[in-house]
Formats: sequence, structure tokens, C-alpha cells
Amino acid sequence: MHVSHIVSRRGEKEYHSWLVRRSYRQDGKVKHETIANVSKLPKDAIEALSLALANKPVIEAGADFEILGSKRHGAVGLLHALAKSEGIVRALDVDTRDRVHPRLALAMIIAQTIKRSSKLAMTKYLLTTTLPADLGIEVTDVDDYYETLDWLRRHQNAIESRLIRAHTKVGSMLLYDLSSSYMEGTKCPLSHYGYSRDKKRGKLQIEYGVVATPEGLPLAVRVFPGNTSDLASFRSVTEELKKTHNLTKIVIVGDRGMFSTTNIKHLNELDPSYLYVSALRSSQIRQLVGDGSIQLGLFDDSDLFEITHPDYPGERLIACRNESLGHKRHNERNQLLEVATKRLEKVKAQVVAGRLRDPFAIGRRVEKALASTKMGKHIITEIAEGAFDFRLDDDSIKDEAALDGIYVIRTTLPKEEASASDVVGYYKNLANLERAFRSMKSIDINVRPIRHYLEDRVRAHVFACMLSAHLLHIAKERLSELTFRDEEPPEPSSPVAKKVVSASAKAKAASKVNRDGQEVMSFRTLLSELDTLERTTCRVKGCEVTFTKMTTPTPLQQRAFELIGAKLSA
Repeated sequence: MHVSHIVSRRGEKEYHSWLVRRSYRQDGKVKHETIANVSKLPKDAIEALSLALANKPVIEAGADFEILGSKRHGAVGLLHALAKSEGIVRALDVDTRDRVHPRLALAMIIAQTIKRSSKLAMTKYLLTTTLPADLGIEVTDVDDYYETLDWLRRHQNAIESRLIRAHTKVGSMLLYDLSSSYMEGTKCPLSHYGYSRDKKRGKLQIEYGVVATPEGLPLAVRVFPGNTSDLASFRSVTEELKKTHNLTKIVIVGDRGMFSTTNIKHLNELDPSYLYVSALRSSQIRQLVGDGSIQLGLFDDSDLFEITHPDYPGERLIACRNESLGHKRHNERNQLLEVATKRLEKVKAQVVAGRLRDPFAIGRRVEKALASTKMGKHIITEIAEGAFDFRLDDDSIKDEAALDGIYVIRTTLPKEEASASDVVGYYKNLANLERAFRSMKSIDINVRPIRHYLEDRVRAHVFACMLSAHLLHIAKERLSELTFRDEEPPEPSSPVAKKVVSASAKAKAASKVNRDGQEVMSFRTLLSELDTLERTTCRVKGCEVTFTKMTTPTPLQQRAFELIGAKLSA
């Protein structure tokens, strides 16, 4: 086949046609068959097609190139490929009539994972990458992302349902916990003063509860006013799981603050197939020890044992003792008592010197001295007009020390479905969710500071951050070979014992290379290294045809794409 240039004249006018033709012989004569008329193609395209059909290089050797520009591709390209393979793109595709906002949402999620910055900064960053072109979108200004936040809020339930269906099945276990983040500004209706898990006193805040897999992969999030209790948030989220996501026969793992008698009754009424794993409060443990239900001597033979109790009908109670945790609490208490004693000695010196005489003033000074240590329960004080003395309550200290390192897990899981050791492991999985919170709040995603003031925008912002945390969790897992992450953490000697780091992880940390000799680094540094892989747009001088070329990937960049099962292409 070849391209024929046909010139025809009609009167004074000249017409040019370019035809793709096939030449063949028939009865000893050469004939031509027209396959396609390519006259409407650009001249450069016709020229390129002609050279290709003639089996000649489209660009001659030694041709002079000019580089029109370069865009970052490595980090966004890798996360885009991962989002497609792991079902995030599918989860966002909830509105068949709207193809733009799902792609803008994906761009926002990827940019937040890489840059962890404001919407304006993310917009500027995306303009330097190949992602808008690969997604077929135009990123013009920050207003595009505010519209996308509104779209995310409208479709939050549908997106979360797809994520939950993709990562759960009947009988699956889900973690739930509540956290808070401070707000900038005072106009958001969700802003309230409450218990700050950020330790930001005097700041308005919001609270949000995250539902995650046992590995700590976030699946859903709900935002609450800043003064919402653990108990109230738990009731709201469990109703969402049942009524919105239609989940049945699941196991909910939550902290001890979630499972009051009222909430347990609510859970049973909501769906009797819902089972749970949680823990008892310290006061409840003291009561069990006091009435003899928990015999501390049993810990001499094992670090865990199982009991039942009439106050907890239908539940299994697994009593555990972690010796390393016990030693830690013993040392912390001694240090706090030492600090409290020194402070009270200063108060006593002021009283002796006559600078403090009023009993009420002395009491306030004592209260202030003990506030941060929380050791007042172990100190007996005597206050009178111009007199103050104190002493340690040895009996109180001894009683508390007897319970150091002891905790009790409660569950409705039947024995045939989970052993006592299994239940302990399930509860300890909450540490994975705590890591996800740290990732969202400060280390990786930066959900705070929150500067939105519209209620739905705040909810959408937290949801977008959760989606970024979802993508980030998967990326860290898949790329663990290139980071300091422990790829094969060993099983602890006991489910109660603290998890240990594998020898291979220690070797990586010491040598800064993995077993294959590849350099390892933090995940944030890895993203920065990936960001140096660029896609360049080139043009032959004097020609309008452009083409793209990827910069040569480093072994690290090549390996990163291999680990997620994606190919590098121009």
C-alpha cells in the first residue's frame, strides 16, 4: 500500500487528493485499488502515513528537535494506575450522566495524597503534571475543586457503599473509632468545644468516625459536631451500616467508650446478627477483681484466660496481662508521683513561709499542682488555716499497681468462630485504625487545619481526605519493598505480647537497602523520587507534528511501577 497524490483540474481550479491505494497486476496490467481517501487529514499526518506505508522512518536521523514542555508523571501516573486496579475509579463512577466530576474527584484525591496541601496549592500542582491530560479534564482554578467537593458530598453514600462491598462480605469484621480535628474560624455549625484528641485547648473542633477493615483500610467516614460523645457517634454509624449500606452479620470492633449498656441494646435491636469486640473500663475490671471473678493468680500460668459473668450476659470475657505494659505503667506512675510530690512540697513551703494562709486558696493551689499528673487519687491532703500537709496513700497505690498491664476484652463472638487468642488479636487491630487516623490528620494527608465553614463542605473535605487515606494505605502496602515498612512482621509469641519487628525490617533500617540491594526510603521521599519522572512533548523543527517521550526511568521508578503491576508508557 502507498499514498498517492492526485492532482485534478477543473477550469482554472486545481484540486489535490491523497488516496491510500493498493497496486496489483491483472492480465499483465498494473491496476490500483483505492482503499481510503485521507485528503482531510493534516498534511503532516499524511506525510507521516506515507512514510510509514513506505516502511521509512517518520523522522529522519539527525532531525533537529525542540522540546515544547515537560510534565511530572511518575507519582500521579503510579497512583492513577493503582486507583484503577484497586477499584477506586470504579467506586467514583456513580453518576453515568457526569463524567467530569468523578475524574476531578480522582485528581483531587491523588493530589492530596502527594501534596497534602490546600485546594489552591493542589490546583497549581496538578497543572504541572500529566494527570489532567490522562484523565481528559481541564483544571482551570480552585472553583473546580469546590464544585467537586459538593459533588462528592452528594454521592458519598453511593461511593462508600461500593468501597464497602469491594472489601467486605458476610461475617466481615469492621473497625470503628472516633477522632477530632480543630477548626479555623467560628462560623461552621459543626464547630463546638469538646474533648480534643489534638490537645488543642480553646479551639473549636469537629469529630469524625471512621469505619475500616481489620488492616486499617478506611471505607467510610461520618462527621459529627465537636461535642459529640463516643456513644452517640457509635449509634449513628451502626444505623448507617445497616440502613444505608445494608450490611448484615458483621463484627464491629470498637474502643471501650462505645459499648455502654444502652448501645449494646441498640445494636441488638438494630440487627441481632451484629456481633462485637470491645474492652471493659478500669472501674469494671476492678469490680471483677474485687468480687473474685478474676483471680490474679491465674496469670502466673498464662497471660490470658476466659471467664463469663452474670453482669455481662451472652458475652465472653478474656482477661489479659501484658507484662511490658505493666512495667511501663508502673514506671509512669512513679514518675508522676515524684512530680506531684515536688509540686506539693513547693505549696507546703509557701504555707510554712506564711505566703498562703486561706484554706480555700491553699486548696486551689493544690488542685492546680495535681491537675496535669492526675495523681490526686493516690495522695491524702490535710488543709487548715495556715497549715498544709500531705502523704502518699500506699493502699491506693498498691491496689492500682496490682492491675498494671491487665485489661479485659469482651465479645459476643461464639467460641467456634473465634478462640480467646483470636479475639485478643481482633481488638488489637484497633491500632491499625489509630495509624490511619495519624496518617489522615498529620503525617500524610493533613485533614487539618480545616478552613471551610459550610457544613457540607466540611463533611466533603473530610470524606475526600478519607479517600486519599484509602489510596495511600494501598500504595504503602504495595510499595513496602521500597520503604522502611516491615514486609513480613513475625507473629508474636503470645497474642497479648507486643508486636516485634522482623529481622529483615531491622536490616533495611540499618543498611538503607532491601534484600535486592535497592535503596529504601520513607514513603514521602519515594513519592518525591517518582515525581522526577516526566513526560516530555517534542516537535521536529519546521514540522507541526508533536510526540511525547518519557524520560528514562531510574531503577527505583521502574521497580515501583512493576510492584503495582503497571507499565510505563509515553
